Amino acid sequence: MGYVVCGACSARIPPTNWNQEFALPCPMCSREVAVTVFPVALRPPKPALPERVVTGEEASCYNHAANRAVAHCDACGRFLCALCDLDAGAGGHLCPTCFERQETPALHERVNYDSVALGLVTLPMLLCWLPIVTTPAALFFAFKFWNAPSPVFPRSRWRLWLTLFIAALQVAAVIWIVAWVIPLTSGRGVTR
Repeated sequence: MGYVVCGACSARIPPTNWNQEFALPCPMCSREVAVTVFPVALRPPKPALPERVVTGEEASCYNHAANRAVAHCDACGRFLCALCDLDAGAGGHLCPTCFERQETPALHERVNYDSVALGLVTLPMLLCWLPIVTTPAALFFAFKFWNAPSPVFPRSRWRLWLTLFIAALQVAAVIWIVAWVIPLTSGRGVTR
């Protein structure tokens, strides 16, 4: 477990002063210090490299026979080494195979806003709907969720850039229709 130091005097702040509701004085300089430490920092660190099996009586990893098992998968029961052990939250463990199969809400609740924005701007074009409602909605999603976290795997912003480009074309088309086509069809002609 690491330690936290005071920003003013660099004295170590004792763990009893961490994660308190209000700031406590530093033991050296008496300045008010509020320390928030995430729970993962309080856990003992995992070994960097897996330990090797020494005797035939030790359990080995299902995926790596030469590595000593440190946990078992809560879903399938396979033994796991330090490389294969995935934290499933609340002290649970999963192997990589069960982790891929697991329907975890954290992995599937994130919305791909870039795909929503792109769908809002292209679907009306494909189905010949007027983009009067969907173009502003697409622009809203594109700008509001520009920096939203991506789903499990990082994604580039090409969908958002394409959304902005198509939306600009649609706005230009609506302006052209309102400014040029409607006056021509209503018999008023455009004077230059």
